[in-house]
Amino acid sequence: MESQDKFKQKLLDLRDEYNKKIGAIDADVHHKNEPVEKDFAEQATQRENDDVLNALSEEAKQIVRQVNAALHRMETGDYGICTECGAEISEGRLEIVPYAALCIKCAEKSD
Repeated sequence: MESQDKFKQKLLDLRDEYNKKIGAIDADVHHKNEPVEKDFAEQATQRENDDVLNALSEEAKQIVRQVNAALHRMETGDYGICTECGAEISEGRLEIVPYAALCIKCAEKSD
């Protein structure tokens, strides 16, 4: 794939972006920038916020894992090939989801 360099850069940029988000979320969850509230009601609210932040962090980590898997597929020559059926993943799909492991047909089946 001649545009593989372009996709590799997109993947690297995406990984950096999500790693920064994970770091920022981690700092917020562990209250590195602010102390834990003394008021019980505020602590409960803070705990709920932490739960949301933890979910966002897990989602970001999942995307980083998918990006890393896509970068590995590049190294092995399998990037842009559906891991399910072996068909080529369209460049349009890779433009939108550069870490896509499935072609659109297989992705629709797995939903």
